[in-house]
Amino acid sequence: MKVYISGKIGEDVLSEATREKFARAERELREWDFDVFNPTTSGLGAKAEELARENGTDFYTEIMKLDLAELRRCDAIYLLDDWMLSPGAQVEREEAVRLGLDIWYEH
Repeated sequence: MKVYISGKIGEDVLSEATREKFARAERELREWDFDVFNPTTSGLGAKAEELARENGTDFYTEIMKLDLAELRRCDAIYLLDDWMLSPGAQVEREEAVRLGLDIWYEH
C-alpha cells in the first residue's frame, strides 16, 4: 500500500521544521511497512520550476499538478495535523476523497 503524506509546507525554501515533520511521518509509516510518497523529498520541485518557465505559469500551479499525479498513484493519504492550514493540502484531501482513497489523520 502506498501512502501520500500531506500537510502545510507554504515555503519557497523548505525549513528544517517542515522537513522534519514530513520525515517523522514518513518514518512512522515505513515502520508499518507502507510505501510512502513524501513531497518534501520527491525531487519534483526542480521539475515544477522548469514547467513553470516553459508554460508561463507559476511554481505552485505546477507542483500541485505533479503532486496530484503522485497522489493518484497512492492508496491512502496521511494528513498531518496542520493540513487545514494549507490550501494545497486541502486540495489534496478533496482529490483523495474524489478518488475514494483511504484518508488517515495524524493523531
